[in-house]
Parts: sequence; C-alpha cells; structure tokens
Amino acid sequence: MHYILTLILLTSFLYAKNGDFSIVINEPFSNALVDITEDYDRDISAVGFIKKYKSNQAKQDTTYTNAFDYLASLSNGNNGSQTHLVKVNNQADITLRKSTNLPYFNEAVSIIKTPQNGYFIGGHTLEGSLLVLKMDSNAQTIFHKTFGTANQDKMSKMIPLRDGGVLAIGSSVVSRSPNDNLFESGLGLSDIYLTRLSKEGEILWSKKYGTTKDDTGVDAAEADDGSIMLIGQVSEKKSKSVTILRITQNGDKIWIKEYKNEKNLTPHKIIKLRDNNFVISLSQNDDTNKEQIRLIKIDLQKNILQDKMIQTTYASALKDIKEFSDTKIAGVGYVRDGHNTDGLAMLLDNKFSMLNQEHYGSDEYDSFNALTILNNSQIAAAGIYTNKDSQESNMWIVKLNKDLSMAKIPTKSIESKR
Repeated sequence: MHYILTLILLTSFLYAKNGDFSIVINEPFSNALVDITEDYDRDISAVGFIKKYKSNQAKQDTTYTNAFDYLASLSNGNNGSQTHLVKVNNQADITLRKSTNLPYFNEAVSIIKTPQNGYFIGGHTLEGSLLVLKMDSNAQTIFHKTFGTANQDKMSKMIPLRDGGVLAIGSSVVSRSPNDNLFESGLGLSDIYLTRLSKEGEILWSKKYGTTKDDTGVDAAEADDGSIMLIGQVSEKKSKSVTILRITQNGDKIWIKEYKNEKNLTPHKIIKLRDNNFVISLSQNDDTNKEQIRLIKIDLQKNILQDKMIQTTYASALKDIKEFSDTKIAGVGYVRDGHNTDGLAMLLDNKFSMLNQEHYGSDEYDSFNALTILNNSQIAAAGIYTNKDSQESNMWIVKLNKDLSMAKIPTKSIESKR
C-alpha cells in the first residue's frame, strides 16, 4: 500500500504541519472529525467530537496524595464527547476551535453552511436525543434544540433543504410509551426516523418508516421538485440489506425499493447529480468476503440507470462522494490490508470507471469520513488519524488536488510577510 505520513503532534492543544496540507490535532482520548465544508471566505470548517471530563464539583475541596485517585475523581465514569468545530485557512493555520460545552455529552454528524456564513450542526446526545445547533461565523451558538421520541434516538446525517431548513435522518428504538403519539409500538426493533426543521429551528414534522426488522436511516438528498430520496439499512440477524425510499416534502411515502443480496450490503451516501438523478455509495462483500465498493445510479421513478462494483485489491468503502462540475465523482473512505486501515481517496468518471486512487495514513488505523469539493477543484477531507503505537484516534484534515495527490501549503510571498 502507498502511504503518506503526516507529522505527528508532540503536545496537547497543538497541531503540526509540514509542506503537505495535512493537519493532525492531538488531544487526550479518541477524537474524530466527521464532516467538512468550505466557508464563504474560502477557509475550511470541519466538525466532529472531542472527549472531555465532566468535573465532580462535590469533591473540589478534597485533598489527594495520589494522581490516579485525582483523575478517577474527575472522570467518575462520566468522561464523554462534546461537538467540536475546527476552522483552517489556506495556509493550514487553525484559526478557530470551539466545543459546544453543552450540559450533556453529544456527538456531531453533519455541518451545513447558512447564508450568513454560519453553521447548522446536527448530531445526538449520548442520552438518546437528537440535537441541532445553529451557530454564527465565529461558532457562537444562536440556538440549540434537542428533540426526539421517548426512547433512544440517534442521528446519522443532516442535509440542507432549499427553503433554508434542514432534514435530520436517523433511527429510533421502538416506542413503548403511550405518551409517544408518533408510533406507540413502532415498526420493528428500530425504525428510520426523520425530522424536518425550518431555518429558525422549528420542527415541522417527524415521521418513522421501516419494516418489522431493524431499520436505520443513513442519508438523504433533495430533488429539484422538493421530494426527498432516502437510503436506509435493514438488518436481521446476520443479513443486511438496503432500502431506497422516496417521500414528499411533507414526509409522505411515494415509493420504496429494497435491495437484498446474499452478500451483506451497507449504504453510506446518496447525492443528487446535476442531471437530477442520484448516486448511492454502498459496500458489499465479494465471494472472498472482502468488502468492495458498489455504486448505483437511480432516477426519481426508481429506475436503475447504472449499477457497478468497483473491484479493488484491498477491502474498500467510500463513505462520502461528491460530483465535480465535469461530472467526475470524487470519493473518500477507507481501505484495509490485514490489520492496517488507511484513508482512501478515489476519482471515477460518470460511468463509475475508476480513474485513480490513493491511500493516506500511518501503519495504524486511519480513515476519511467526509469530503467537500472546493472552489478551485481541490478536495478537502476530514477523518481520523492514529499515531504510531497509539490506541487513541486524532482529528485529521487534509487537502488533495483533483488528481488525488496531496496538496501543498502555499508559500507566503515576501509581500505577505511584511
């Protein structure tokens, strides 16, 4: 496998960079970046989570003679995640870092730009509620809203809508409370759970979909006519299949299509193309039980226009895909060779033929979770990077050229240094 090693961090709260545009942010515990976007000032913003201790105020006056006792008193079993936003400029300088510091532990899954150069951030609390934050361009919270059913809910993705609102996609454990009027018994073990919110954060509707099996909402994309294409995972014992669902802007079901296969299918992403058709990124086990990439192109009438397996030497998956203006498709995810996992970047033509692929990372566990195509056709990707001999993952941002080579940090001119 081909590796490009990023510079390792030496201390907490600092980051390192060299000629390659690759930033690793090292903090205590396992942290990650899960989504990324380009700001209107051409900077890059990524969101993820960072682990924090929850202080035990009741023991502030206690004197400790042993450092391990002191650390145990701080954690008290309550160390957990907080949504964390990172902003970097074209020189690979980190210009902003902000944690939510909400009173409950939470993790982000999506970041969306607002017209004011701020952000919608979607995620969930670890107690089982869905979470939406609206922030200004300095990551100051305008409002945050927690919502959901009486039971355990989890968000997989949040997407922007044409009216300025957002759609939260996720799952909800079957409701057993008579006070939950969404579904008193649910459809199965867990159900696809959608909530549409206005740009002011008002909940317009919430609906569940699914089978008598275990259903999870994965991702969605809005069509030009306002309808929504949704993908979900259906699980039963050791079998996994994929549901493709089209609903109206009010959440009413138009049609549903299920993909079943003797080899497990896992959906990762759906995007709308410029021709108003859709591409779905999945992974599927081959005859040797090795994970391979599968891409499906589908129209609004559920006609399959293309369906192709991307055969690679190593087990691979594309967790995010985006379309260039020339109709080529960029994808990022992971590639596995034995016990080593690297970040995968792939470029395909509009017929899903692979034009190029590159692997980035260390000898440990590394993965790209999301990408955005920048105004200059470069790619920014976010994910996790693991230092050598470490068991803890770090936040990771890279910038790639369109040919998937690592972008270089621009050299500052003499004039800019004066």
